[in-house]
This record gives sequence, structure tokens and C-alpha cells, in this order.
Amino acid sequence: MKYIIPIIILSFFLFGCKDDEDETTSSTTELEGTWKTACYTDDDNNSFIITPTFAGNVLSITDEKHSDTSCATDYRLNEETHTFAMGDAGKFTITLGSTFKKTPQSSTAVTNYDNSSKCGHSDWELNTAKDCTESNSGKTIYCLYELSGTTVYIECDDSAQPTSIDKGAKNTFTKQ
Repeated sequence: MKYIIPIIILSFFLFGCKDDEDETTSSTTELEGTWKTACYTDDDNNSFIITPTFAGNVLSITDEKHSDTSCATDYRLNEETHTFAMGDAGKFTITLGSTFKKTPQSSTAVTNYDNSSKCGHSDWELNTAKDCTESNSGKTIYCLYELSGTTVYIECDDSAQPTSIDKGAKNTFTKQ
């Protein structure tokens, strides 16, 4: 479940939305390419930058975690690949992939990963990626999105279709 939030955030980038006057379902071409959040801080004073890339029906997400509040001190990098499908206007679903890559980017992360045998590995090395199994492989994530120029807002939930979008920093992506 710890990977659900980055997955949800990245899934926001996979889908485009349509203009209010448009009566047809939007195409993925609106969101094709790479999107990125600004640096944002969580409740534990860690900071993150999420970069989703939409290509066809594939959503690739880069999730950077930093051990400070300004995204200056690297901690770890996750790289995920999922599929997505457009739904009704402003809605899409993400199907979680089966694996992801995790790269410790600090000596603290290496130690923490070794001590907990993260992803079943106990031989972590600085800046060396390892494959991890996604425990929620195949799970469906429900997303709502709103596209405004070069900005997309995305809200996702793993149990029900969201009905509104929190337009805070972690849900706001800018086209790169």
C-alpha cells in the first residue's frame, strides 16, 4: 500500500480531459508526454517530485523522495510502469503493474533497506536499482482529472471513483 500514493499521482497524468462544450470522450493524446509536480512536502517532512509519462495506454511514473522539505537531499527513486484506460469524461482507471524499480540514493536509505530486507533484498547499494514486486499487482485505481492548458489536476482512489479534485501541489502536474 505504500506505493499507492505515487501510483495514484502518476495515474493522473495518463488521462486527458475534454472541453465543456465537447460531447465526445477525450483521447489520450491530450496527456501524451511527460508531466511533473512541483516539489511538495508530506506530513513527515519528506518532499517529493512525481513525474508521470503517458504513452499509448502505458503510464510510467518516476517518484523521487527527498529527506528534506525542499527536494534538495535525495533519499530514493521509484520507477513504475502501469496501464491505464480512459472512461467517461474526466475519468480514467489505472491497472497497477507487477514490478517496479527502487533505487536508494542515500546511505541512510541503503541502511534502512538492508535492515528491513526491502523487496526481499538485503544487499542494497547506493544508486543501484533493484526490481521489486508490486504487492497490489492488477489492482484498479479510479481517477478523476481536469486539464487546464499545460496543467492537469488528478485525484485517485483505490476503492471508489473520486467526485472532486484537491488541487493541492501533489495533485497538480505541469506539462514538460
